Amino acid sequence: MSWKESCRSRLREHLDPRGDLAPPWERFPDYERHTLGWRMGAGEDWMGLWGVFLEQLAPDPESRIAYLRRHPPAPISWADAVHDVLYPAEGGDEDDSDEDDSDEDDPTAVVQRRSALLEQGLIASDVAFTTWLAQQKELSWPWEMYPTPEDAARYNTRELWFWSRQVAELRKGSGWTPPGVPESWRACAQALETGDAGMLDPHRGLLSLARVLCAGHVKAPWQLGLSLADFADSFEDDMGYVDAFRLWGMSAFDDADQLRRYLDATRMPPDWEAWVAEQLPVA
Repeated sequence: MSWKESCRSRLREHLDPRGDLAPPWERFPDYERHTLGWRMGAGEDWMGLWGVFLEQLAPDPESRIAYLRRHPPAPISWADAVHDVLYPAEGGDEDDSDEDDSDEDDPTAVVQRRSALLEQGLIASDVAFTTWLAQQKELSWPWEMYPTPEDAARYNTRELWFWSRQVAELRKGSGWTPPGVPESWRACAQALETGDAGMLDPHRGLLSLARVLCAGHVKAPWQLGLSLADFADSFEDDMGYVDAFRLWGMSAFDDADQLRRYLDATRMPPDWEAWVAEQLPVA
């Protein structure tokens, strides 16, 4: 049995009561647009199922708009895939809809398509968090899955960021009382309880990132007095804070407007502009 035949045989069990298969940005909002998660495991399987589902969906734009409107808007980074859903004859093989071929398109056409999708409400800025939050039945704690803060910051960066935003909102309410943290997470206890990450060690990037996430607001390197010379271009476990910040930024931002709001709020110095453009490219 081929991969596509396998997806066809299993599709029905994944359909919702309306006969829809959730689009990938709804099924896995904690997966950024170009993560390897779409090429392996559950993400790859869902993309295969979605390709088969779209083949069976009526091809007229009205039916496809109706399908998209039954589900949360896509992040702007998915604009090319949303366009291909609406116009399958233009988009080519829908099994490859996770591939971004927008670089081959006329830039003006890309901007126009994105603007049209924004106006229709089919894509939106910073929408993945809202989609993720709606799926949470209760507040979970990262140490239930990851033994150390460093593990959570490294291997679950995007979902830890969403959890951080969820906790930050809960902390604003009265009666905020987080549970006791295990000993291996003790360095994050104050940040989680008070929203104050305290003094950070720029040489222990993953731990510092976990602490600012527990506090609910990620500090930019320039806010900590760090410079471009502190960037080592490393993804190793002993990466410094600038490199950990890049790791977070690569998974946190789904569109340029969202990133720009953060940069403006943290008052990014002009000398970091080129670094951000190179290390945190967004749609």
